[in-house]
Amino acid sequence: MGNFGGFPAGAQRFLDELALNNNKQWFEGHRREFDEFLLEPAKDFVVELGAGLQAKVSPGIHAEPKINGSIMRMNRDIRFSKEKSPYKTWFGLWFWEGEKRSMESTGFYLGLTGSEVTLGAGKHGFEPEVLDRYRAAVVDPKLGADLEQAIDSVTRAGDYEIGGRYYKQVPRGLDRNHPRADLLLHNGLHAWISLDEPPELHTPEFVDFRLRHYQAMAPVHRWLLGLVES
Repeated sequence: MGNFGGFPAGAQRFLDELALNNNKQWFEGHRREFDEFLLEPAKDFVVELGAGLQAKVSPGIHAEPKINGSIMRMNRDIRFSKEKSPYKTWFGLWFWEGEKRSMESTGFYLGLTGSEVTLGAGKHGFEPEVLDRYRAAVVDPKLGADLEQAIDSVTRAGDYEIGGRYYKQVPRGLDRNHPRADLLLHNGLHAWISLDEPPELHTPEFVDFRLRHYQAMAPVHRWLLGLVES
């Protein structure tokens, strides 16, 4: 048995209240609740889920139980944003694979808000060189067929959606009549699902609950891994 006992109900209450009081004074005045309800349970969760991912998905998955590791920072980057709220109103965890920097890699994501849990696998956005390789892979007879098979495996496994579609039309220079033209509309690729506060969230079973979802979504991650790392 591990140390993770579930995220307490106070975790979601904290996020709801932060959404109404998104300022530094409020956050610093409630940092103890953040540490108790989110940060400390997340450290134990990262250790246990990381071990499960390494055993059942890939031994190369990174799981670092610290902020700026697998625990994403609450501070928003507002330098180039019109929205100046200093904090995210969700709590994010990230488990990545490969030798690149974590946010340049493909991996597995959890986002917790006051009302739901979002799980994802893959890569939200492609860097320019990765986008070029992705487009070449989509139209490649073998790699493109492998991608279709990976997506089919994920969508047959549960109510998962495939995200990353960005363009309204196939970009200039690409084959608009290609049988996989819909995948050329993407600038990222990930499988995801949002769930209304699953009861497992507040119990130790949340580790296995999440692991089962990630195993189902893993084919998209595996297809992307070679593309991102090449």
